[in-house]
Amino acid sequence: MDVLFISGIANNNQVSAVLDSNGRFQYLLNGSSSVAPHMENTTDFKNHRFILGGTGGNQRYGFKFHPSIIFNEISDPDTHSHALGRCIDFCKQQQTPVINNPESIRQTRRDLVTTALQNIDGVQAPKTIRYTPRTPDDVRQQIKTHFDGPVLLREAGTHGGKSLTRIDDLKAVEEQLYPFALDGRPYYLIEFRDFASEDNLYRKFRIVVIEGVPYLRHMLINDHWMVHRTARNFMTSRKELQNEEKQWIDTFYKTPPPELAGRIKQIAEHLKLDYFGIDCSLNKDGELLIFEANANMNILVNTQPSPNLWDAPILAMKEHLKALIQRRAKV
Repeated sequence: MDVLFISGIANNNQVSAVLDSNGRFQYLLNGSSSVAPHMENTTDFKNHRFILGGTGGNQRYGFKFHPSIIFNEISDPDTHSHALGRCIDFCKQQQTPVINNPESIRQTRRDLVTTALQNIDGVQAPKTIRYTPRTPDDVRQQIKTHFDGPVLLREAGTHGGKSLTRIDDLKAVEEQLYPFALDGRPYYLIEFRDFASEDNLYRKFRIVVIEGVPYLRHMLINDHWMVHRTARNFMTSRKELQNEEKQWIDTFYKTPPPELAGRIKQIAEHLKLDYFGIDCSLNKDGELLIFEANANMNILVNTQPSPNLWDAPILAMKEHLKALIQRRAKV
């Protein structure tokens, strides 16, 4: 069985490369769900990798084999819209099953996800707009028109807290926007909702969804609303927080909370994705406050020495992905 994994070149046409231990080039492509590297050692199927990018007229693609299934790894609709367009044409030509259809990935822009997830009981998706400001006053006017309280401004296509700021006071807009290039590139304005727990700490859950089934990848805790991997530094000296994450992962891995699992399934149905991640906060009633939901997340990489508490859920995710590929494949 031949599985074709498709990656994409960013709209800016920049590609990085490094030499591996065997002296061969390895291309570093962002905007990818990066599943293929974790499927290389399987004997269940044969892996092939293909890279798409660019714009222009129609192209024809030919191989000496016909893929049994395509796994689209292109996952960032902001930075890889050109590659996604190519991928849509490519998948139509191959006439074979596709995991993470590129047309569905196109709809995972932050503003479109917010719209798609409205009216799901127990799911809060803060208001989000996408626009291209030219001046600080453009930003101020957008905030006045669309929002009533604090907002987050971030450059489209950035992740991990990069190019992100919180605006509380319209009078301070010029000051806060000094590091940002307002040159016509797209930005998001996102309604900020305070999600501090009763102990005044902020908890962010990363839930991985495969065929509508949820897995908990991790839970990060910080004393600041911007919760990213640097929160590990905050958790390192607090054993009770590490134990809290371990308890969540152990419990979730065995039996996901039923109400939460039902909400996750609805999210998957609305987004029409086979494999993706959700960054969110969970309140005591199991309601989700969505920060983002897309396939462009670091999920299967485990940089900590084994054994560790992430080994079991990551292995379960990999096995589910293998089963998904085999079940969907056109033999």
